[in-house]
Amino acid sequence: MKKLLLLMGSFLVLLTLSACSDLCIGAECVTGESGGNSGGTEVEGVLSFTHINGEGVEVERPLYVLFEYEARDFVKYQISYLSCTCRNANVNYWQVAYVEINKNDGTLQTISFGPDGEDGHYTAGMWGDSSPTPTGHTLQDFEERYIPWLIGKSLEDFEGISVFTNESYHGVVENETQISEQDLIDDFAGSSVSTNNLIRSMKRLLEYHNENY
Repeated sequence: MKKLLLLMGSFLVLLTLSACSDLCIGAECVTGESGGNSGGTEVEGVLSFTHINGEGVEVERPLYVLFEYEARDFVKYQISYLSCTCRNANVNYWQVAYVEINKNDGTLQTISFGPDGEDGHYTAGMWGDSSPTPTGHTLQDFEERYIPWLIGKSLEDFEGISVFTNESYHGVVENETQISEQDLIDDFAGSSVSTNNLIRSMKRLLEYHNENY
């Protein structure tokens, strides 16, 4: 009887493993090379972008593609990156953004730090920066005023833009292309860590998207 139970148990384990053969388990599923609509990517393909802090110090940091799904007209991404590095280690959270990029023209069509782009049923993003920021800007301010400035832009539209200012940023970097929305720049002055690194992370994701689609 015991042998029979062992045989039946072994059969069930084997059946379960074979049924889960399409599951992606482990670090190799986290991020990397695009597998189209596979939903998982190779860890060797972790992206990097040039992070800039509030004092103008630039450091290459990882940008993780946590989720990638190719639909008919656009590609859905969930990415994570470190935006602010000036906080205490115990609250140095990472941003998680849900992004949709149009396959026809390569433009950003959705950026969300909350609900996804379907019907808002799923929470696909998380705002890791302060809300409000030290200058008083909340996530809602970014969603209503700053993120719309990014929407509709392609990699070509960001050519020559790496910081959200028309002036020299701490004498380290200065845009080659002027941003026409000077009033918006003035409104978000003092929130440069969030604005600058959102530009840089989106540019890096657009590069990745153009390479694969």
